[in-house]
Amino acid sequence: MIGQKPKITATDFTRTNIEGLKRTVKGAPIIVDDITQSRFSQHAVETIKNDDFGVVDNLLYYPAVVISANEDVKAVAPEITRRTVICRVQAGLTNTELIKSNVVRRVQRNIGTAFYREYLRRMFNMMPHMLEDLKSDDDTEVPDVLAVSSEVISSIIKEYSRTSLPEFVRNLTLEDYFGEKVTGLHAINTIRSAWKINRKAFVVERKQGELRYNAGHVWEVDKILKELPEDLKAHKSREWIIMDLDRACDFFSVKFKKRQLFGR
Repeated sequence: MIGQKPKITATDFTRTNIEGLKRTVKGAPIIVDDITQSRFSQHAVETIKNDDFGVVDNLLYYPAVVISANEDVKAVAPEITRRTVICRVQAGLTNTELIKSNVVRRVQRNIGTAFYREYLRRMFNMMPHMLEDLKSDDDTEVPDVLAVSSEVISSIIKEYSRTSLPEFVRNLTLEDYFGEKVTGLHAINTIRSAWKINRKAFVVERKQGELRYNAGHVWEVDKILKELPEDLKAHKSREWIIMDLDRACDFFSVKFKKRQLFGR
């Protein structure tokens, strides 16, 4: 479609390489496949936080960068999540399914650009109005570009689908990508799981209004803290995480109450 293949391997991912591609590739996203935690920390973080890229060069348009990662990259700091759109893919195929099935090859063989072209056509018709709202200094609400994009995708699928849509096809909004319970999903799952299987790791101080969790290792504490919102007032003390109790109950959707051996 564009005459180029802007896809690089994780080993070739550096800030210099990415910024070089941004200056030459136009329109289509740059794809980085299967990046590891170490390379993400060394190169991706500084690249993502470089908000001034293109200013000196007067680059008005440059492509997005799409990074795929496995479970190796789990917790992402707030300064990264507020600059990126994170999609957590829970579904997948087992090794046996991949070996026995030709679904991947069939999709690759049949996939084209018709859907993408139609999506762009409809979005281009809507973007001028949203750009004006984004540039406006008025107190008007900022348009939810992700919600508009989701509505366009849904409308195309509904229009051309020959069957009823599955339940997982639904419209998404900004909150589905940047909401605190989305960006803090790893921390939420970790605390919930620990509360179920190891309540000895928790200390509930109701008089002080504190919840303390022993993560076992300092590096695990740092990983969880990255995803916790500011109003949780979370801080660490060696391998312990101390949080506001009431806010923790709401954020983790858990009533942190110690079980009593004997009833009254």
